[in-house]
Amino acid sequence: MGAYVGRDVLVEFSIAPESAVRAGLTYQTLGMMRGKELKASWDTVDTTGDKSAGATRSALATFKNVEFSGDCVSYDNAVHNQLTLEAHFINANLNTATQKQPKVWLRITYPNKVYEGPFILTECSNSNGYDAESTLSIAAKSNGDVTLTPP
Repeated sequence: MGAYVGRDVLVEFSIAPESAVRAGLTYQTLGMMRGKELKASWDTVDTTGDKSAGATRSALATFKNVEFSGDCVSYDNAVHNQLTLEAHFINANLNTATQKQPKVWLRITYPNKVYEGPFILTECSNSNGYDAESTLSIAAKSNGDVTLTPP
């Protein structure tokens, strides 16, 4: 397929706890997205000792972290599902289905791969410049096993 642009990346969410069955999820598209960033990292522990080869530090990976952030131009059309996600974030304490937490599953589909897994929403912000577009931004951290698979 070759190169692709960011608008070819689809972001979807399902309001569900990390214990949900992946096959049973119903996803909604988060519409009017612009910036989309996915970052993965591993925590490590230092396994260096007095007999480490060449007096060089060594480490083991312990836990994977996946973070997502994105922003979209604010639209009030229900088809873009922005208010649904924002309301879940703000009113998470009312949602017993997600243990009163801002939990979601994210599926981020690129032309050549799909990331999918449970996340916890950590930030939600609205930016409204006097003479600029209004935007909604979100951030989330993995809250269980996030997988990467071919489409």
